[in-house]
Amino acid sequence: MQRRARTSAILLLAGVVGAAGGACDPGGQTPATQTPPPSGTFPLIPAERLTVWNPGIPGGVPARNTVCATVAASTYGNGTQDATAGLQAALDACPVGQVLQLSAGDFKITTPLQITKGIVLRGQGPSQTRLKMPVGTNANLITVGIQWFKFTQSTSLATNAVKGSQVAVLATNPGLTAGEIVLIDQITNPGITEWSKSSPPGDVSRTWFTRPDRPVGQMMEVQSVSGSTITFTTPFHIDFQTAFAAQLSRLSDADNGPVVPAVKSAGVEDLYLYGGSAGQGNLKMNAAAYSWIKNVESDFQDGESIGVNASFRCIVRDSYVHSTQTPSPGGGGYGFSFSWYSSDNLLENNISWNMNKVMVMRATGGGNVIGYNYMEDGWINYSPTWVEAGLNASHMTCPHYELFEGNESFNFDGDNTWGNSVYITVFRNHLTGKRRSIAPLQLTDALNPRAIGLAEGHKWYSFVGNVLGTADQNPYPSTRYVYDALFPWTDDPIGMWRLGYNPEDWAAPPDPNVTGTVIREGNFDYATKQVHWGTGPQQLPPSLYLTSKPAFFGNNPWPWVDATGTVKLSTLPARARFDSMHP
Repeated sequence: MQRRARTSAILLLAGVVGAAGGACDPGGQTPATQTPPPSGTFPLIPAERLTVWNPGIPGGVPARNTVCATVAASTYGNGTQDATAGLQAALDACPVGQVLQLSAGDFKITTPLQITKGIVLRGQGPSQTRLKMPVGTNANLITVGIQWFKFTQSTSLATNAVKGSQVAVLATNPGLTAGEIVLIDQITNPGITEWSKSSPPGDVSRTWFTRPDRPVGQMMEVQSVSGSTITFTTPFHIDFQTAFAAQLSRLSDADNGPVVPAVKSAGVEDLYLYGGSAGQGNLKMNAAAYSWIKNVESDFQDGESIGVNASFRCIVRDSYVHSTQTPSPGGGGYGFSFSWYSSDNLLENNISWNMNKVMVMRATGGGNVIGYNYMEDGWINYSPTWVEAGLNASHMTCPHYELFEGNESFNFDGDNTWGNSVYITVFRNHLTGKRRSIAPLQLTDALNPRAIGLAEGHKWYSFVGNVLGTADQNPYPSTRYVYDALFPWTDDPIGMWRLGYNPEDWAAPPDPNVTGTVIREGNFDYATKQVHWGTGPQQLPPSLYLTSKPAFFGNNPWPWVDATGTVKLSTLPARARFDSMHP
């Protein structure tokens, strides 16, 4: 599996914006798996909506084979005695580049294990090695990076940093060095960011996942320094403007404290985690870079099951999060979470099930890819008939330039609880429009059913090559499906698309900032049984971030979602993996 060179995604899709809606292709014969067309000949998404999607660690998760020590569960009574101090001492003693190996069995954890250097914590597999925290403990189980990260030594940009460039000029250089992970951010630009009514100026919510009132930012790595001119290893995904007080900040572990470097090349593999509580979740990557989580099962948490915060070029793959303690709004029941300006990370081939929100993206920094995951059954315990958001780049303004490719979920939506998101691309996903309600869940999709929705404020979204609904779809408890949801808003008939709605004011008409900026091209839906085009049929490239079939697809067809082809859907490995666990 290879990822695209840095400029290819931009060149491939540069062109003229297509209108929303438009002509239909009932035959669905346009080929979808041919070699991507030459640069500039695929006019479905204009260049200003695209960025470089080249996420994660170049070359993928590295193989680590040198074991510094092996810790047996029997040393700590196979879960009956607190193993935290012993495991932390073993982590601290493990040399960089090596592996701390855990045996099969149970380990009791009472405070977070902290991985603060480039080592791997590895078990014997999620079914064999289990780390468990007593439920109710105010802690997560593992942190890769800085447990309580802060930002320090902020300095202003002297000139604008331009989208696509890798160079910024600072007013003063605080002493940056090559390889350092830093933050670039700016204050609210009202032309981009729309805070919700819940986040008025001065409200504490404007500090929750950002520096105060700085919702647009990006984590970056310094490549070289020449005086006050800084070159980075990745391009800017969005403009950072001096008119909006753009700044560079360094990492620390204390307010206004000394610089503390991000943790690079650390990993967590082959473990089961259980019980992180009091909003702390199970597993965090905080101010990490080139680090990874692989083949981890995360169960029964309160908070983020797996959270990626202020991190750069990390990977979360082949993992399974499920069964939150708290399937209700308020931050306790989230599956995968990306926040605090995290940029250029990869979430690939994972499963999220039985959560309040199967995932969230809060003030993320662009260049992140959510690829080939299966996410199912988001719900609210006190309102099980309300259909939560499924795949989404939302829940705190202002995520931007994120890619969703090849996933399956019950819907895609963007909530407006804390504000909007901009320039999101949704490509070749299957949005079924209905939760499966896997036992023991008992869910009925009566309120706000949809395959794709966007609440008010979300601008410049591009939906290309997706399949909406299922061949055997049943609208119960509604009676039928239609293409676009009807206004005045109603849950019967069910609209495949519900764009521009306000869940806090159902009398409000569709937001023209949503409907007037959305691109819908080459999507097939099972309500009309047609492929809908705005500009006429086009070839779709296989991927916007991969150049070849991923190895984890094995013998299965790829791309597995082919909205314009005869066979619309094949096998998603993450879904097949889930189904084998829940026959």
